[in-house]
Amino acid sequence: MKDRASYSAEEKLAIVKMVLSRKHSIQDVAKEKGIAATLISLWKKQAEDAMTARFQPQPKGRRKVEKPVEVVTADAKSLKNDVRKAKIKAAHLEASLKESKKRVALLEQQLGELCAALGYKLVKVRNPRKGSKG
Repeated sequence: MKDRASYSAEEKLAIVKMVLSRKHSIQDVAKEKGIAATLISLWKKQAEDAMTARFQPQPKGRRKVEKPVEVVTADAKSLKNDVRKAKIKAAHLEASLKESKKRVALLEQQLGELCAALGYKLVKVRNPRKGSKG
């Protein structure tokens, strides 16, 4: 099995120029270079397309950059406001939860000290509802 040959841009250009000069046919160049005629035809078409695109009329002046237009309706403004309020409320709830967890930890510590002072052993009970079924 043959390895695929790769051709540089200069080699492709030279081959396409030979074909475009009309001194050589695609078939003759393909035999001479050992390249498939369909590949040379493809390169020729790509070159012709590039030349056509290059000579198309260009618009005058600077290119205009389209800026995205943001359409804000009353509903969208209302939703944005609701989202902002919800974020603020969530932040307050998180702070409150953090403070509550600190209080619980302090109370557990005080309870442990009280039990130790009274001579009791503090046993933590897991929530029975989590593990039980029905």
